Amino acid sequence: MKSSHQFWSSPGRFLPAALFAVALVAIAISCSPEKKEGIAEGEEWFKSYCTTCHGENGDGQSQMASMMNPPPKNLRQIAQRRNGVFPDAEISKIIAGVEKVPGHSTTDMPAWWEAFKKTEGITDDKVLQSKIDHITAYLKTIQE
Repeated sequence: MKSSHQFWSSPGRFLPAALFAVALVAIAISCSPEKKEGIAEGEEWFKSYCTTCHGENGDGQSQMASMMNPPPKNLRQIAQRRNGVFPDAEISKIIAGVEKVPGHSTTDMPAWWEAFKKTEGITDDKVLQSKIDHITAYLKTIQE
């Protein structure tokens, strides 16, 4: 029988258990109630503010789409257009109106940072960023 010292000093025995523990912690964090609440709130905000143009499920098919030039993007394919990677920070900046893209942050699509200040009366920058991050988190969950 090996002593406990030999077990812990043998990286081959300890590494799989350590990796398993790290994976469990990562899963627990990703399923945290706060994250789920943020995604649910993001979905509510999306449905309140974005579906008019981007459609109920984010596919760009709305009653307004045919009247818009350029037409709204299919938000379900953001990651697909980016080689499978969802660019969280960039999407957050686009929603906020910090990063400009065609059809965004113009008279066609408001910069939501400023719009939320006016329509919702939110003045706290941390709260504004949280709302935008929650919409971004929701969009990440609807990727095809």
